[in-house]
Amino acid sequence: MARQKSKKYTGVYSQELQNGDKSYYITYKENKKDVWRKIGLHSEGIREAYCFQKRNEITSKLRLGEELPHFALKKESQTFLDIANQFYDYKAIHNKQNKKTKSRVENRIKEHYIGSKAIKTITKADIEDLQLNIGKELMPATVNFIIDQIGSIFNWAIENEIVDKNPCKIVKKIKVDNARLRYLELDEIKKLLATIENDRSLYYFVMIGLSTGGRLQTICNIKPSDLKDNCSIRLYDFKNDSEYYGFLSIKLKSEIEKFIIDSGKNKDDYIFKNTGKQSYSNQYYYRKLQPIFDILFNPEGTESLDKVTIHTLRHTFASQLAINETPILTIKKLMNHNDINATMRYAKLSKSSGEKHVDNLIKSFMTF
Repeated sequence: MARQKSKKYTGVYSQELQNGDKSYYITYKENKKDVWRKIGLHSEGIREAYCFQKRNEITSKLRLGEELPHFALKKESQTFLDIANQFYDYKAIHNKQNKKTKSRVENRIKEHYIGSKAIKTITKADIEDLQLNIGKELMPATVNFIIDQIGSIFNWAIENEIVDKNPCKIVKKIKVDNARLRYLELDEIKKLLATIENDRSLYYFVMIGLSTGGRLQTICNIKPSDLKDNCSIRLYDFKNDSEYYGFLSIKLKSEIEKFIIDSGKNKDDYIFKNTGKQSYSNQYYYRKLQPIFDILFNPEGTESLDKVTIHTLRHTFASQLAINETPILTIKKLMNHNDINATMRYAKLSKSSGEKHVDNLIKSFMTF
């Protein structure tokens, strides 16, 4: 395939290769002659912006009569944010939800000095400083997630011979306290539903949340066509990038279908208000529900892990299933968990010691 001119950067070209990779080039004039230089491959971390930077270096040195730079694929001066950008650009090929993670991680990198530091100079102490810094406002599990992502960036840089070690490997993770898992008791559920019953959109949003355990973004992306005749409901898990199914009662399905008709929704419209790529706290249903949660369940002084939020609806779904002795593997399937350990948090809520199940087993094969 012929070289393609960059739409954004002057003098930068790319060429698609048969193996699916992409080769980058720059062109400039030297002694009134056109010069072409290959900068490197997409798989090696090369991007248009880097090529443009190199071209500017060359043209500047030509104007000043200085020695031209040596081209090496090991980019000594690239910052950690430069490499993070390249990592997520590469990852986007395989992960549709990459943009959300990229924004989440890069925003933290930009706010810390690590973002502008040359990647080769970053140490364990730098990573620990970032960990401490973001730990002041984020939950431990989120801090661990961001550090894991930074570790993945370093691993990718090692694979591409940009660095030779990963300082994240010797950084200890923050202990995550899952002892407290806030969920709504039945009387609290009734109290919440009574409070919002006059707002049908809010009411059915909460009902689906309590009936499927779907996350906020999952519920906001439900369409009328996702409701099936057998009372199942198609859901999309944006965190795990996968489709799965939940279930509604006949009565609830009928009520929601009437709500859809009354709202004038078409089969491919979203049932609920969808605010797209806005952050969690800017989502419409967060802004509507959080003040209600705070009044009903979050008195002043309530600790973060004990506060009721929209995500508490998901915990309530799983917790109430466990309390009602639903098999843990069934809960795992309904929650669309990838890891059984994520589901095992709810196992301790089961009020059964197993004697009823053992008794039923014995009765099935014992003759009197």
